[in-house]
Amino acid sequence: MTATRDRQSDLDDDRAGPAWDERPLFGASRGLPWWGAVLLALALSAIAAVVDMQRQETLGGIYQGGFVLGCVAAVCLVRRRNLFGPMVQPPLVFAVTAAGALIALSPDEGSGRKQLLITVAFPLTSNFPTMAITTAVCVAIGVARLLRQRDPARDTGDRGADDAAPRERKPRQETRERRPRPPREEAKREPRPDRGPRDPNRKPTTRKPRPE
Repeated sequence: MTATRDRQSDLDDDRAGPAWDERPLFGASRGLPWWGAVLLALALSAIAAVVDMQRQETLGGIYQGGFVLGCVAAVCLVRRRNLFGPMVQPPLVFAVTAAGALIALSPDEGSGRKQLLITVAFPLTSNFPTMAITTAVCVAIGVARLLRQRDPARDTGDRGADDAAPRERKPRQETRERRPRPPREEAKREPRPDRGPRDPNRKPTTRKPRPE
């Protein structure tokens, strides 16, 4: 019976949907975990960077579109309780994907600081505004989700039957008044009769022994 009830309660929970802090921005399904959101942004940005480097040997519109799409999708699809990572990840994703693609896929035209500056620094600088705007958008979406998606029990004031009604305190039992014990009656002692002064010439009486 207990196992049957547990299974029935699990089915009821699944039908009711996930908790409020496990949902994404839209819908009532379960959102992505934090690591899933990070992988989503990294994968889309890396694929767009590879396509752009193969097409024009530099980062352009395809990479910018994939980077923005990946970061915004991550902060929208992640669970509400895992918002912090996707909110602040765009600079890290940009540094990893853009710098990695430029270093790994740029044509080898010589070595030196000047060539490294031309190969990596200039494309990063030209795409920096896209990274900054994407970071601001992700932070704004995250703050909006924090303000919008709240605990419904806290908003409605319904915290359950146990929390809603304060526990009634049992009245303290009045201490029984102890009745004072009645004073012990002193034994009534009759005053001994005054025999007067003792006669010095009186002989003491001797008691006769009882016959055996």
